[in-house]
Formats: sequence, C-alpha cells, structure tokens
Amino acid sequence: MDIDKKIRITPGLIISLLIILIPSFAWIISFDFGDRPGIEIFGLAMEKTAAFAGMAMFAWSLVLAGRYKFLDNWFRGLDKMYIAHRFFGTASVALLLMHPLGNTVVYISQTVPGAFDLILHFVEIKDVAVTLGRVSLYGLVLVGIWSIFAKVKHETFIAVHRWLGLLFIVGAAHAFMLTGSETSVLGNNQFMWWFMMILSVWATVTFIHFSLLNNFLHKYYTYRVVSNDVLPGTVYDIVIEPKYRIANFKPGQFFYVSFSSLGIDDYHPYSVASSKDDAKLRFIVKDLGDYTAELKQVKPGDIARVKGPYGGFTFNDPKHPKQLWIAGGIGVTPFISKAHSLRFSRLAPHITMLHFARNEAEAIDTEQLDMIQRNHRAFDYTCITEDKFGIVSLKDIAEQLGGLDDYAIYMCGPPGMLKAYEQQAIELGVDKQLYYEEFTY
Repeated sequence: MDIDKKIRITPGLIISLLIILIPSFAWIISFDFGDRPGIEIFGLAMEKTAAFAGMAMFAWSLVLAGRYKFLDNWFRGLDKMYIAHRFFGTASVALLLMHPLGNTVVYISQTVPGAFDLILHFVEIKDVAVTLGRVSLYGLVLVGIWSIFAKVKHETFIAVHRWLGLLFIVGAAHAFMLTGSETSVLGNNQFMWWFMMILSVWATVTFIHFSLLNNFLHKYYTYRVVSNDVLPGTVYDIVIEPKYRIANFKPGQFFYVSFSSLGIDDYHPYSVASSKDDAKLRFIVKDLGDYTAELKQVKPGDIARVKGPYGGFTFNDPKHPKQLWIAGGIGVTPFISKAHSLRFSRLAPHITMLHFARNEAEAIDTEQLDMIQRNHRAFDYTCITEDKFGIVSLKDIAEQLGGLDDYAIYMCGPPGMLKAYEQQAIELGVDKQLYYEEFTY
C-alpha cells in the first residue's frame, strides 16, 4: 500500500465513502437495541458496523480494481483511484478484524466463558455460515501477514492479491446466509439487502472478469513493435504500430501494454509520447530495475497488446489562461505527446515548459521540442540541466515568470521531485492549480 501518498478529495472519493458508510448507518438507525446492557450494545455496534463497513469497503476495493473508465473520471485519474483501492483494501481488513472482536464482547457479556470456551468460540465449527465467515477472515489475516513478511517478486505479490476476491465471495456468502439473525440488517431491511446484494454482485463480477478470466473478455488493440532504441541513462524508446484498429487517446494519458517476448498477459502501464494523431504509439521508459529492466528483450516484430487509454492528466484546465509544464527526467513523456499535438490545437493557451534533466545527454527529445518552440508562438521551452544550474525551486520559477496566479501547473517526474514541488506550491498558495499523477512509469 502506498501509505506515503495522499488520498485526494474527488467526486470518486466522496461517492466511495457514501457507498461504504450507508450499510453501517442503516443498521444503527434501524436496529432496536431495547434494554440490552451497555457492554452488549457496545459489542453489537462494533460487531455489526465493522462487518458491514468492512464488507462494503472490501467490495468497493474490488470494484476499483476493475479500471472502469467512468470511475477513472470520477477520481480524476487512475492513480488516485488506485491509491483509494489500496487504502480501502487494507482498511477493510482492519474493520473486518473488529467484527469478531465485537462478537466476542457480546459473547462475554451474555455468558461467563472460561479460557477454553473463549478459544473454542473462535475455532468451533457451528454451522456453514459461521464457518464460511471464519475461512474468509482467517484467510485475509494470513494473506496480510504474508504480505508484510514474505520477500517475493512484485509479480508474485500481485498474483496472490488477485485471488483475494475469492475470500470476499466466501465472506459475502457468510453475511447473506445469516439473514435469519435478529441483529442482521440484511434480514430485516429490504433496501439494505438489495444494496449489499448489488454491491457484492458488482464486486464479484469485476473480480471474475478482471482477475479469474484475466484477459479473456477484455478488449485490447493489437500492435507490432517497430523499434526499441536505448537512449542515454538506460531509457527504452519503443515505437509500435497498429495491426488492425488504432487506439485513440488524449495527450497525457497512458496505456496498459504487454509484449509477446515478455509474456502476452503481463500488462504494465506506459505513458504515451507520440502525437494524438499519429497512428503509431511511442513509449519512453526508464530502466528502474524492476520489470522495466526486461524491456531490453523487446524487439521489432514482437506483438504488443494495448488496453486503454487511462488517466486524467490531460491538460484541460479551463480556469487559467496559461500553463506551466514542469518535466523531470523520464517525466517528460506526457509533455512530449502534448507538445507534438499542439499543431492540432487552435485555441492552445500560452505554455511555458521547463525540462529538468541531470545532464544534456539524458535530456530526451530536446531538438524536437526546440523545433516545436520555433514553430509555435504560444510554446516556450527551456531545458535545465542539474550539472549546470543545480536545483531550481518553484519559488525561483515564480520569480522568473512574475508570479503563478495565471498558470495551471502540470508536473511529471520522480516522486521526490513531485513531493518537494507540491510542498512548495502549498507555501506559495498555488497548490489548487497543481496537476500531477502519482505513477512512476
């Protein structure tokens, strides 16, 4: 989980919280606590609200993993949707752990169990519904412990987590089989039964479609690799051309791509560097030592499967008359795409692009960007190398431009750079004008 990344307030996040909290509030409002003692009421409230919030959160995290285009728009970028997906997935386990704890509080308040009885309470096989609940919960706990301590490849980690939907299905079966209980909101509230049923079915269908069936039902575009050049700094410049249909996109977006030489079903996200009206797709990817290191095996003639496009980093701010582009290292990729597409934009705003690189050798496409600057009056391009100019702060940039109030600020680059500039934007009071996506591809 990316605990260092902020969850941003978006329409998608607000809708997510409503979906997650409705079941718990419905139970609290509709349940008659009667004259139960306070400790039992506390245990019941913990048990039921944690169960329904955890179940709804687990289901919603599976839905978010489906990469639905309309959810991408709601969250204003797939990166923000994935951050929410990981947070909800992790938090759901914590909530679901509170469910048996609350149940234990109720059990203790109603009886005086001994130590053996208490242990038996957690492991005794009573009926199918209770057993399914324990299988689901203990399975989540084991996967959580494994995730923390196991040292495995990223691909293995992802493969294991793809199967978590099975534990959700088992847990959902447990919840719906207990509808005869007097404390069950699913058994006593028809609206909530349908609410949780629709959410559970949606999560289950998403899991089956995107995980179990993997790419069987997925629409993809078939491309062929034209070239794979290695640039200074171990950067792969890959160009692919369509075999049949052309994948349309907006500059700043990205695709999930798999290459036949690396495993046709092994998809990874890559930002597009080509113009929106170019039939070919160009990806510029830095070797970061993970799966990107294997891109050296990609060769002309390989088949590439392409899914997408995704992402909300599309340069469409309507509020400001000017744009400031800040590109760091390999983060120049989406800006190259947009810069090449400027010749098709009649109403393009005035753009100032600052291209940061460690040295001139690692600055990508400087000649082409210079050429675009000469041919487009509204585009000012400057390449700034660290070996000559050092680190340039956002305050320095603001002073050079005479302030940033008129600018929508777009950034893409290393995580450290994004974090530093975001903090500086907050200090300058322009953080609301800041756009960036938090992927590192």
